Amino acid sequence: MRLLPDKPRRLLTLAGVLALIVAGEVWYRHWSPTHSLDTAHYAINSSAQPEETQKMADTVEVLHAAYREVFAEFPKVRKPHPPLKLNLYRDRDEFRRCNRGVGWAEAYYLNPKCHAYYAASEVNPFHWMLHEAVHQLNNEVAEMKLARWFDEGLGEYFGTSRLQNGKLLLGRLDPNTYPIWHLDDMQWTGDLAKDIASTNIIPLRIVVADKGGPDIDEHFNLYYLHWWSVTHFLMHFGDGKHRAGFFQVIREGGTSASFEQHIGPFERVEKDWYGHLLEQRKQLYSVPGKPAKEKKRD
Repeated sequence: MRLLPDKPRRLLTLAGVLALIVAGEVWYRHWSPTHSLDTAHYAINSSAQPEETQKMADTVEVLHAAYREVFAEFPKVRKPHPPLKLNLYRDRDEFRRCNRGVGWAEAYYLNPKCHAYYAASEVNPFHWMLHEAVHQLNNEVAEMKLARWFDEGLGEYFGTSRLQNGKLLLGRLDPNTYPIWHLDDMQWTGDLAKDIASTNIIPLRIVVADKGGPDIDEHFNLYYLHWWSVTHFLMHFGDGKHRAGFFQVIREGGTSASFEQHIGPFERVEKDWYGHLLEQRKQLYSVPGKPAKEKKRD
């Protein structure tokens, strides 16, 4: 029997080792859900505890009802749709083990599935999934193509609203949700120009245009606070004076031109938005004592 020369033999050995490494990695990251649960609008695969899965199922149905109520005038939202798919992991460790490359994400939506874990150690174990489920509703139900500030802002608007007695109280902030738990960390002075100069506030024009701002990797939480706060402002400022314009901006994709046409010039609106942002923080943290919170990046 003729043996291979040393170099080809070494290459074959290396290829075999690499194949074993890849196979081991696939095995290590394989996820096996332990059960499934179907609801009126969702198909859930889960490795969380059954009671946790049921709680998540109930909560995403609450979200679905709230979303449909907000977007009741959008014809596609009113139509029946196939079950929306969710993968619910047992905990954060399992989520990160099975989803290589998620980086800082605590959950994500990749059509056609949302992926999140049941955050049993947090006061609100649902908010990571709710945020991603809004992206899913935007894409698969409303079929909206939105600018990033609007898509993320809607996710945060619903995901940070308080859950109470089986309802989502839209606009009432839950301090145990991301990014709301960073509100009290921000060094806002009450002087808009000063806060812009210190990069504690990103100009509204830049937020909507999604270009020209500070590095998002260095100011990650700041961007999410801006995306949330602009959406909250458009929904609730001045007893909802911008709501009609808000829906029209959504229909037009959230562009800068659409914003100025239906909401107003950036320089004028920016002052009202900044005041609204400071007021939301004041209302949330004006009482002594704050809820315990575990800060993570979304």
